[in-house]
This record gives sequence, C-alpha cells and structure tokens, in this order.
Amino acid sequence: MSAVTATIPEDVMKTVQAKPTLREEGVKLGFRLTLPAQILVLFIAVFPLLMQLYISLTDWSPLSGLGWWSAWSLWNNFANYTDLAADARFWSALKRTAIVMIVCVPAEFLLGLALATLFADEFPGKRIFYS
Repeated sequence: MSAVTATIPEDVMKTVQAKPTLREEGVKLGFRLTLPAQILVLFIAVFPLLMQLYISLTDWSPLSGLGWWSAWSLWNNFANYTDLAADARFWSALKRTAIVMIVCVPAEFLLGLALATLFADEFPGKRIFYS
C-alpha cells in the first residue's frame, strides 16, 4: 500500500470555516441578552467596591468640600490600615465577630437541618407547622 498525501494551499484552508452550531449561537445570544444586567451589576457592586478601596487609601472626608474624585490629593500611603492594625478596639471587635460566626453559623445550620428532617417525615399536626 502506498499513502498519498495532498497538500492544501494555505489560502484555501483559511477560507473554509465551519458554520457556528446552534449551541454556539445560543451562547452568543445569551451573552447579548444578559449584557445589560452585567453592566448594571458592574455599576451597583464593583464600582462602589473599587471606589471604597480608593477612598480608604486617602484622608478624604465627605465634609472636606472636595469630591471623591479629587481624593488623590489627600493620599496617605496606607496610614488608615496601619492605624487600624494598631487599634485594640478593632481586634476586640474582630474577635467578637469571629466568636459569633463560629457559634451562630453551625447552630443555624443544625437548626435548619433538624427542621428539614422533621418536615420530611409524616407526623400528626404537620399541616399546622406548614402554615
């Protein structure tokens, strides 16, 4: 047996393209339809978060008379964060928050699990608890 190989010119290979599948078209349509919502999320969630980070690196105050866009003139080189790291009240509040989180989150989970298990089975008066 002999193998015959053919070479295809590059210009022919470039012009041959597969037609997009229905799934690919659906993905593109889905992206186009959700784009306004994505832009809205960008302005509602991401922009304020970045603005807050920017302002936290300055000594800007809303009462200073400057707009937040001019806060770069009051740049403080992470002084707010170094002050926070040295503040005993911050560490005390962080410790209390961690304790509440460590106690409450598992307790709420176990309570929800117990109620779900209870309502999964039939028992007298179950309809009263549903209402």
